[in-house]
Amino acid sequence: MAKSRKLPIKKPSTRKPAKKSFDRRGLLRQLLIIFLLSFFISTALIIYLFGMTEDFFSRLFSCLLVVFLFISSMVLGIIPAINYLGNKWLK
Repeated sequence: MAKSRKLPIKKPSTRKPAKKSFDRRGLLRQLLIIFLLSFFISTALIIYLFGMTEDFFSRLFSCLLVVFLFISSMVLGIIPAINYLGNKWLK
């Protein structure tokens, strides 16, 4: 008969878990998706409202800037902050 050996029991670690590192590639991917979405929304809006006039690109730039800032501040700032505060309040 083979002798049964006891496996060593791991002690729980008293160290704090490491902080998550900043995900730069994920942020750049999100910004690219938001930019493309803003570009298509702005282009459709400007063409629908004003057509292809001579000041098309200046209107497109200003509309793109406004839509991009609104969407990115909502997705990357306001929604995570509300989520964080909600989780903190429920604990």
